Amino acid sequence: MKRVVFAGDRLFRKFPNREYFVNRLREVDAVCEFAEDDPGSASDDSALHRRIADAAAIVVIDRRVDRALIENMRHVELIMTLSVGYDCVDVAAATDFGVPVSNCPSYCVDEVATHALTLLHAIARKIHEVVPATKGGNWRIDYAKPIHSFLGATLGIVGLGRIGRSLARKAAPLGMRIAAYDPYLDDDIFETLGVTRFADLDDFLPVCDYISIHAPLTGETRHMFDARAFELMQPGAFVVNTARGAIINGDDLLAALGHGAIAGAGLDVLESEPPEPDHPLLHEPRALVTPHMAWYSEESYRKNQELGMHELTRVLRGRRPTYIVNPQVLQGTAAETRKRRVYG
Repeated sequence: MKRVVFAGDRLFRKFPNREYFVNRLREVDAVCEFAEDDPGSASDDSALHRRIADAAAIVVIDRRVDRALIENMRHVELIMTLSVGYDCVDVAAATDFGVPVSNCPSYCVDEVATHALTLLHAIARKIHEVVPATKGGNWRIDYAKPIHSFLGATLGIVGLGRIGRSLARKAAPLGMRIAAYDPYLDDDIFETLGVTRFADLDDFLPVCDYISIHAPLTGETRHMFDARAFELMQPGAFVVNTARGAIINGDDLLAALGHGAIAGAGLDVLESEPPEPDHPLLHEPRALVTPHMAWYSEESYRKNQELGMHELTRVLRGRRPTYIVNPQVLQGTAAETRKRRVYG
């Protein structure tokens, strides 16, 4: 009987009920093993190594799957991330060993785009300041000035994938001009959406009144928004991040907010999660922070499980993954490497 290992603290926080996973894997005569049941597996790679050595698949959210771990998976058929992002997996190593990596790219597109727009509205309209002041009896608005109209303002989107495109469609009816920076897409995508393309980040940042980040976390995007980037932005600009926390250098953001390089930040993600209660961004008056909830609705919660388990059971039945992020493992010599590892 095939074994599938589930690992990662965030996975168990997000999906405390294991019954769905257990039942779906029974369909393919496979059993679940949960690394949470072994206290050492949360932080000790050696404990997880023992669990996954002969497993058919590993399912994670934000649990690092590095080269050493992948090399130790002697019969693995799939590494599955129950998330849009797959930066926790060493995809290059998985490719070297012929292991497919899949994610869940479409389960929360509307939710994240809506949350980004909500943060943008809230931080620009200073709702996070106004609500507590109003509850305290302050009926004047002088302290909240200035607040500017969205009409005619420029929204800059970093990463024009599924979520970035959804946000562009939602923001256009507000009368905003939409610009985007994404060096990996063809021009026709920008043209179809009516989005102005910028090929250079240095040219893009100064023209934006609002910036919303929807890029994956990679070596290229890690700390893309640093002190230099914030200095290029307008002093009245706002930045929203619902992608990955490490795309923004948190210390540089705090400094930029502190000396007025930018006007505010709406953040659903931080570099380290969950943050300590005294994390300075939680107490920065120009920042509005939500607890990595942009993905969530009751509908997306169910869809996340369904997409992930559909992918997993599909692969365990010997079929091609639907959302494979390294398709080259199914071709040529990489495919032969995979067969040798899985079947001996």
